[in-house]
Amino acid sequence: MVKLRWKRTEKRIGAAMLAAALLTVAAGCGGGGAATSDGKESQAAAPSGPVKLKLAYDNGNTIPSTSPDSNEALKYLQTKLGVQFELNINSWEIYKEKIRVQIASGDVPDAFAWRTMDDFIVGMIKAGEIVPLDDYIDKYPNLKKQKDLYITKYQNKIYAITNVRNPVASGDMPMIRKDWLDSLGLQPPKTTEELYNVAKAFATGDPDKNGKKDTIGIQIGYANNAFIGVSGLQQPFGIQDKWVKQGDKYVPNFATPQFKEWLEWMQKAFKDGLIDPDFAVTDGRTAESKVVNKGQSGIFFQYASRINDFEDNYKKSNPNGKLVPFEPVKGPYGQGATGRVNYGGLFITKKAAKDPAKMQKLMEWLDFGASPEGEQFNLYGVEGVHYTKKDGKNEVNAEATKRDMPGAFLWTLPVGKTEEVFVGKKNSAEAQKLVSDGNLMLEKFLKLPAPLDFAFSPTRSKYNAEADAFINGSIVKVIMGSLSVNDWDGIVKQWYDRFEGNKWMDEIAQAAGSGGAK
Repeated sequence: MVKLRWKRTEKRIGAAMLAAALLTVAAGCGGGGAATSDGKESQAAAPSGPVKLKLAYDNGNTIPSTSPDSNEALKYLQTKLGVQFELNINSWEIYKEKIRVQIASGDVPDAFAWRTMDDFIVGMIKAGEIVPLDDYIDKYPNLKKQKDLYITKYQNKIYAITNVRNPVASGDMPMIRKDWLDSLGLQPPKTTEELYNVAKAFATGDPDKNGKKDTIGIQIGYANNAFIGVSGLQQPFGIQDKWVKQGDKYVPNFATPQFKEWLEWMQKAFKDGLIDPDFAVTDGRTAESKVVNKGQSGIFFQYASRINDFEDNYKKSNPNGKLVPFEPVKGPYGQGATGRVNYGGLFITKKAAKDPAKMQKLMEWLDFGASPEGEQFNLYGVEGVHYTKKDGKNEVNAEATKRDMPGAFLWTLPVGKTEEVFVGKKNSAEAQKLVSDGNLMLEKFLKLPAPLDFAFSPTRSKYNAEADAFINGSIVKVIMGSLSVNDWDGIVKQWYDRFEGNKWMDEIAQAAGSGGAK
């Protein structure tokens, strides 16, 4: 599969460890009341006192105290919900190993986070140790509002509550140097042809008027076998979904005629000097720096927050510089931007689902986080402790908020308002308006990823990282001209031969037939 944006690649859990985990889990979950096919218990006992919930998830690199005796935010939340949390919260790199070991040892949490649908999760689903959540979600109004964004599915059932965000938080926002356009008497491009011409003018027309040939038309990058700033360039060529139906079969998007047309456009643009000549050795941070720190690059498809970074850096010493959003360009196969939707999420185990009191409190906790009240708690914490109200405004106790980190004890949040996404309140009114207007502009062009993009395939799990490296490395060679576009069909054939492509695509077709990510 092509991976043209940054991703984390997970190591697969060993077969022996997975088998041991599932046997231990099954043995540990054997008691209790009778469960339905969805893992629900048929009889409920009224809880006496707070309901104990064992939770495990990752939360950045800074973890607050998880004792209510020393954390006022946690104490408040537990009292409000009538629960007692036992929390395993760690940074991702630590967490992903600890939770595997924890589950393998039989110490199964009521709910735990995982970032993908891989052998580990699918094995637990098949063993009945993780429950589908569709029916539960429908009973909680704040979660139900977000349901379309829960795309972690298996056989057309939702198995995880995702950290949602407004999909307008997209890495496909087109941004351009308005001061360069004005310098050259140009308008923002509306088509791929105009994009080509503007980028060429930026690269060759001395838009900064310094008498040097030191400007870049289009900024992209490449690191860790993934591209930076490329997805927005693919949309005009109809390239978004990873798996494309052709007749009664599915093929990877890089095996389509549209993909070859995109390669031709990119190769020509690179040959004519429109694209950063060093893109193949330019990681994400360096690509961003060439735009927001050095001001070298004129067009960038990235997050709208780069406008804030531009103001914080380059614009301070170059006040006439102006980075602004513009509409996605039209191409031979469309126009659009990929909405940002998180994958993976919080999975709930049969252990919790067998206890109606636990399940109710878990869902109440998740629904609270997705509510306006939960958002208030995430932002400000507890009134009188983390903030006070004065003249209709919240005055934050920064020290207490930093210490207790209220948001660390929520998994869900409401979908943010479009006009507020990536708006930096510390930035100027001009920058805030550019980002806000850009979000509202981009919203109507958004296309959500297809759940099938994340379909579980044993063959994919076996080859994913190696297959990505092969295809993306070959794309780099074509763009730079060391491989001809005419060679591409041979590259695709090699992919099929080396990575059991036919078997892989059969598994994708089976997942599509089941109505979801199988």
